[in-house]
Amino acid sequence: MSDPAPHTRSARQPEWASDDATGGSTQEVQPPPSLPDPNPFTTAVRAFLLTWPPTLVVLVAATVAVPSATDDAGPGAAAMWALDFALLIAIAASVSTLRHRDRKPGADGTARPIQRVLLRVAAQVVCAWLVLALHGLSVSQIASLVVALIVVLNLLHVTAARLLHRRRGRSGTPPTRA
Repeated sequence: MSDPAPHTRSARQPEWASDDATGGSTQEVQPPPSLPDPNPFTTAVRAFLLTWPPTLVVLVAATVAVPSATDDAGPGAAAMWALDFALLIAIAASVSTLRHRDRKPGADGTARPIQRVLLRVAAQVVCAWLVLALHGLSVSQIASLVVALIVVLNLLHVTAARLLHRRRGRSGTPPTRA
């Protein structure tokens, strides 16, 4: 018996799959649903809740461990400083939500992720500096506390997440999604 003639097609002509092969996947592709417009109040509450506890821990720890870093302020004063800082961050997050509500991500001049991170860190530095300066701390005290706050608020959770991801990757268990 002879072999059937090989199917010869030009490399430039597309070959379409049969309806059986596509299984009805010829429907129009729908874009993923977009997130609803963020509510400034919700953004402020979330920013406050995510900022106040770590800030409280940093300032109280600094007050207890190195009292000279906070002019011998007590834990109550440190808690008020953390509250002031978290309120300023919440206000900044709410204003940012209002300012960027109509912008869509893309090449239309909106901030890239690295720019957003740098703006967030700058806002945190300004807010922390303002709160601590208004409570009478010196420049060197403010600088050391601001560095501790920025490390805890921005670097610690990212490092912990990466280490956790690496540990899960080594143990063979797939990482879970939240």
